[in-house]
Amino acid sequence: METSPLDSSLPGIRLLQSWIREQSPLSIDAVGQERIEGKLIWQDPEFLAIQPPSGGRVLLVNRRQIVVIRSLG
Repeated sequence: METSPLDSSLPGIRLLQSWIREQSPLSIDAVGQERIEGKLIWQDPEFLAIQPPSGGRVLLVNRRQIVVIRSLG
């Protein structure tokens, strides 16, 4: 399966990039998962990398499974 590159002209991509720069805490609701909280540290066309508040291992969240992303900051 081929993945298309991120289109930085899209407002959603720009907002996520600003949250990465600002290190804003986020809450993510994903299909079939508990709520995930942490800071977005990078994104690619398929995944978001979330650093939990506890500083544990980075979580990779598949974009296709995301229902809602909220800024907590």
